[in-house]
Amino acid sequence: MEKIVTQAQIWLEELLTLMGFASSVTVAGDKENTLVMGPWLVIEEKNLSSSQIEQLLAENGLALDAIQYLLNASLRPTVADGGINFTPITVELAEFRYRRQSELISLSEMAAQRVRETLEPVEMADMTAADRRQVHSFFQDSQDLETESQGYEPHRRLVIRPRR
Repeated sequence: MEKIVTQAQIWLEELLTLMGFASSVTVAGDKENTLVMGPWLVIEEKNLSSSQIEQLLAENGLALDAIQYLLNASLRPTVADGGINFTPITVELAEFRYRRQSELISLSEMAAQRVRETLEPVEMADMTAADRRQVHSFFQDSQDLETESQGYEPHRRLVIRPRR
C-alpha cells in the first residue's frame, strides 16, 4: 500500500501544479480519531494563497471532493491490476476534512438519538458522496441502527433508521 500512497502523492502534487496551485503533499501521520480509515494526503497550506485555499474549500469543499474523487478513480485500476485491496485515500487541506467530520459526527449523533426516541427514520440533509461514506462508516457497527442513501445526485440524502 505504501507504493500506492507514494504514487497518489506524486499524482496529487502534479495535478496541483497543473492547476497553478503548486504545493507539496504529505502523508498524514496517525489519524486515529477519524471515521475515514486509510491514508490521508495533506496539501500543504504554506505555498498556497488564502484565495487558492478558499477556491479549493468553497461550496463545502466541492473542489477538494472532486480532486479526491479523481485521485481515487485514477488509482483504482492500478490497484485492481495488482490484486491489492483498495482503501480510498482522503485528501485534506487546512483541517477541512477533520472539522467536517466532527460536524458529521455531531449531526449523526443527534439524528441517532431522534431515531432511538421515536423509532422513526430520520433523513439527513443532502450530502456529498464523501460525507455520506463517513456517516455510513459511523453506523456500520451499530446494533440498532442502519443507514441508506436515497435520491439522486446532487441531492442524495442519507437516511438513518432502526435496524430491521
